[in-house]
Formats: sequence, structure tokens, C-alpha cells
Amino acid sequence: MKTITACTMDCGDACSLLVDDEKRTVRGNPKHPFTKGFCCKKGGRYFERLDADERVTEPLVRRGGGFAPASWDEALGLVADKLDAARAVPESILHVHGHGYRGILGMASTHFFERLGSSTTYGCVCDDTGIEACLRDFGALHHNDPEDILNSDRVVNWGRDLTRSSVHQLALLKRARKNGTEVLSISPGGDGTPEFSDVNVVIRPGTDRFLAAAVLKLFLEAGDLNPWVLTRTANWPALRGLVDGLKFRELCAACEVPPADAEMVYEWYADRGNVATVIGWGLQRHVFGGENVRFINAVAMVSGNVGVRGGGAYFNISSARNFGSWAHLIEGGVEPGERRRLLLQDLGAELRRADPPVRFAWIDGHNVINQVPDSLAVADALAAPFTVVVDGFMNDTAMRADVILPPALMFERLDVLGSCVHNYVNLCAPAVAPRDQARSDFEVLADLGSRLREPVRLPDQEACLREGLKHSNVSLDELRENGFAKVNHPFVAFENMVFGHLDGLYRFPEALHSEPERDPDYPLQLLTVVRGEFLHSQIPESEQRGVPLVWISKANPAYSVLDLSADVYLTTGLGAMQVRVETLDGLHPRAVLMRRGGWMKYGHGANVIIRPMNTDMAFGTAYYSQTCRLENR
Repeated sequence: MKTITACTMDCGDACSLLVDDEKRTVRGNPKHPFTKGFCCKKGGRYFERLDADERVTEPLVRRGGGFAPASWDEALGLVADKLDAARAVPESILHVHGHGYRGILGMASTHFFERLGSSTTYGCVCDDTGIEACLRDFGALHHNDPEDILNSDRVVNWGRDLTRSSVHQLALLKRARKNGTEVLSISPGGDGTPEFSDVNVVIRPGTDRFLAAAVLKLFLEAGDLNPWVLTRTANWPALRGLVDGLKFRELCAACEVPPADAEMVYEWYADRGNVATVIGWGLQRHVFGGENVRFINAVAMVSGNVGVRGGGAYFNISSARNFGSWAHLIEGGVEPGERRRLLLQDLGAELRRADPPVRFAWIDGHNVINQVPDSLAVADALAAPFTVVVDGFMNDTAMRADVILPPALMFERLDVLGSCVHNYVNLCAPAVAPRDQARSDFEVLADLGSRLREPVRLPDQEACLREGLKHSNVSLDELRENGFAKVNHPFVAFENMVFGHLDGLYRFPEALHSEPERDPDYPLQLLTVVRGEFLHSQIPESEQRGVPLVWISKANPAYSVLDLSADVYLTTGLGAMQVRVETLDGLHPRAVLMRRGGWMKYGHGANVIIRPMNTDMAFGTAYYSQTCRLENR
């Protein structure tokens, strides 16, 4: 039987899917205007995850040095007792929730622990830095409709590997190219951009703001400025004064892009016709990641390519922008208020110095030990509190739990979700029965809340979905009939250059920070980039055998001195891990590229040797500013 459902994984495409329970197949919904009948490997192979032999499908309780199966009644009774004891000091409870599960009902744990007054986390391991940059510039988080890229004369893809991160945006770009649109891609290399680009520019990782500033410098020198565009900005004199004081060749040297290539990028923006700018999610993962995004936005703005068809700057939109909250329907607990917050990307240190200490931790939708920097410190710190992990696999975080609760996974549970790329809302209808004893997160929390001495009672799922959809004017009945619905947002964002700030004007960045000097002991830069086959740490254990692989250029200074027939170690100031080394054409000579998400229990977890560093905005995580070296021992 085929069911119309949707992908809830942490991906902007948010595909509408047709799932056949009997044949165990998944394909894109051909009636969905964005999905258009196909999906990526990660969604298409999802039954491999549902049916995996290693999947945890019954509650497990730590006993002695290992785990033993338990009934739901026993497991939740134990959790309720521990949670009741911790409620006397609400700050001693910690909730950690990630984007491994999202949607209207996916907010259940967030609302539940808010009612307990628990500690929570702040900071981001994903895209908040770029979001904050766009909010500072545009005053609101919007971009042109994805299909508007078909109206572009040219596209500057500034750092996004569409072959691994958004197959539907790639399909749109390929359609545009067939219609004559040209594509220029800027990145450190080692990605799939040559597949869909007419021209590629290789840049030093994390220095995109200098190339953008060089392009702005050329606009100033050419006097190629539209006066009306500048009237739509609040602080043009500040940016002009900043750029006037910069030297073009020094900016090119800072980003290690030849002046001729910088001039070419300028010409792409300055030529007749409209230019769309697609901004990658990796260039924000540097210490000055927000500044990178802001200077790229500034190029799009100064060139007159904002608020017009075929133009725009595409970073992302909020996948929750079409939904309202249902938290007010919860009965019991405390009214939402100020809560203690621990910095997510330095969670190990935060837990060690927390006062009062954390006594109870609930982790769901997040393999947090694996995904945040200094993973060993987080693992050590989580040994102290009573820790509950809601997960279907014995990953790095589940291994540190006292109780593991098996959730129903995608296709096994009901939800409604949006996208951070397109404007459709999708119904994620149950297409298969939950495996064995797995239960939806919502049902688990509803059961747990009813067991507490002072109960916290969740409303029924139907009421939550209907309340959450009120903001979008989409009905649950419509979603059940069609599987999806479009929410009306402007096709062109910021049309006529009217922006989201109170005065309607755009804001430019007013500072350009230098890149830190290279450390001679760690002269290379580690880039832990997205995978094509698996999402983040959702990697089968069978795929993580042996020594992990990294790639470098033959021009990398380490290549000429390494003995690749001997053991090779990737070393940072935090530690070392054994790796295999292969070469890759087109990669920046100082970059060391590694696919993210490997588990540290197999020696594949790069976050073990990445130290916690904040980006310049929104407490993002500067993974890609980690310096390193490759060596034999």
C-alpha cells in the first residue's frame, strides 16, 4: 500500500514522498511541485535504517557495565522517579533537543521541559550564524521562491555543494543552465560544484568576506552604482568608507584568489541581466562566518540584485515560519519563564561548572556527544547526571545513557513540517507500523508526564496539529487529502527593496576582521563537510569499519613529506586520530577534507579533536576554523 508522507530529516528539501510498505520502497511524490517525483539517496534508502539489525527497538536500562531490556512501564517508572526527585531544583534538569526530529509534534519535548523549568541549551551547530547575518542585513529571513532561479541570467553559487545537500535545488539549477543560465561557483574545492558550474573559483577556507569586499572595491572604482539602490540602505556611507580604505590586491591575497578571478566575479555581478546568489551553509562555520555571509549579501545588494526576479540572495528561511505554538494547551507544570542555558558547543565545560549541577538529562533528536566539539569532554560530563537518551541506535550518545528509549522513526509516526528552502507544508503520515516496541516521542512524553507526582499533561496530537497550523491558514484536512499545501509568501523577497527593518532599509556590515595568522605548528585547516549518502551521524555501523579517510591536494605542504604507506595521524591541539590520506584535484592546498558524522566509538569522530570555538554571531560553532597538521609517527 502506498502512503503519501514526508521526510522529516534535517534537510531543507523536505520532500513529499510515496512510501510502499509492502515493497519497502520510497520515491518522491510526483504531484508535489518542489519534490517533482524524486528524492535523494538518504530518503530513498530509509527502509535500510528502519529495518537495520542494530536498531534499538525496546527500552534499555543500564545495569552494571551494560544494558538490559526493560518494559516501557519499568523504564518510564524509573525515569519518572528520577525526574520527580530533580524537580525540587528545576535547573538541575537539562533538556537537549536537536534537529534530528522536527515538526509540529516534534516540539513536544521542548514544550514539556519548558513546563518543568529545566535548563536548556543555547548556541547552534548548524545555521544560526548565517540566519543572524541575514536578519542584520535584510531585517527578515526571506528569499525568492526557489523556482525564481529559472529567471536568472547568471547564478553565483558561493559555497554550496548541491550534489550532497539539496538535490532539488541542483535540479532547478540544471534546468536553468539548459535555458542558458550560467553558473559560477566559489569554494575551497573538493566538492561537487564542477558538475554544475561553468566556472569554478578556489578560495582559502573561511575568507569569503575578503573576496566579496574585493568585488565591492571594484564596484566603487568603476563608479558602477545605482543611486536608487543606495537610497534603500541605511548606512551606505559606512560601508563605502570601509571599502575605500582597503586595497584590492591585499583583499585578494587575504582570500588567496588571483586578482583576475576576483575581477571575473565582479564582471558576473556587473554585467547586464539578473544574478542570483546561493550562499553555502559551510562558509558560516568559521570564526567570522557571519561576516562572510554579510559581505556576500552586500555584493548582491550593491549590484542591484535584491528584490528583483532572477536575483536574490539565497541562504535559507525558517522551516517553522508557517507554524504557531501549541505550548499553551499543556496542563500542569510552571508557566514559561527565564531558564538556565548552557552553551551547546562547549557542553562538556558547561556541565562541569554548572551550579547547581545537572542531575537529570534528557536528550532527543540529537547525537550530541558526536555532533559537538570536544566530544570526549561531553561524554565524560554526561556520566554524572542520570541521562535518558531517546534514540534508535547505539551511537556515541546512547552509549552514555542510563536509559535508552526507542522512538518511532520517520514513516512510523505522524507530524507536519515545513522547509527551510521552499514554501510548502507537508504531512508526514504514518506509512508503516512502529517496529517492535518503538513509540513516538509524543506518546512517550505524554505517558511520562502522566506518571509524575505533579503531572504535566500534553493535549492530544490532533489538537496540537490544528493549533500549530492556525498561523499558516492551512487545514489539517487539506493536508490529509493531498499530503501537502502551499503557504503564500511573496515570489520575490523584498520586492522594490523594501526590507524588514522598521525603516524598511537595508543594513551593510561596518567592519571587516582579519583572518588569524596561521599557526606554524598546525598550518592546515580541517573541513568536516556534509556526506552524500548519509545525514550527519546517521551512518550504519557497517560503513564505519577501518581507518577514516581524509583528502588533500597534491599541492598541500604535507603531501611531499608524508609517508602514505605508514600510519598517518590528523593532529590538532586537542589530540590526534589515525587517518588514511587520498588526494583530490581542485582542493585548496591548505585544506584537509573529511566527511562529518563518523562515530568516535569506531575512531571516526572528528569532533573529538575539534575544540569549541564560537562564530562571530548567534553563538554558532566555528568547526571549520580548526587548524591541524598531518604527520607520521
